[in-house]
Amino acid sequence: MREGEGKAIATYRAMWEDAAAASRTSDPKHPRLNDHAKGDALSLLRYMMEQTRKKGVTSRGAASIAPTVAKSSKAELELLDCVDGSKWVQVRPTGSPDGVGGAHYRTEATVTFKSGKWMVSELYWGEAGSCMD
Repeated sequence: MREGEGKAIATYRAMWEDAAAASRTSDPKHPRLNDHAKGDALSLLRYMMEQTRKKGVTSRGAASIAPTVAKSSKAELELLDCVDGSKWVQVRPTGSPDGVGGAHYRTEATVTFKSGKWMVSELYWGEAGSCMD
């Protein structure tokens, strides 16, 4: 593992923890969303929260991730993942599932190092079933 890769991957993992926390209220302005994401990645996370809020649902649980390094340089890391959302499910206000179970999603992320900090700057989230674990 190249120098910095561990911190970049930890940043990616933390971004998903932030997304899980925000999804409990479907809050696109949740204060944790920009802790580890910026730019296009932050925009996508906020969009995801807006869409679940419009549907009147929140989520419980969290995604399971297992990123692999696709490309690495001193200040940028490109990751590939097959995010498992089977334990990150949407629920109605009553707490009952909304019928939409989690799935596997092809995910690509770019984590960049700038101003002394790693941040996820780009994020692609494929359609449900776009990869198999």
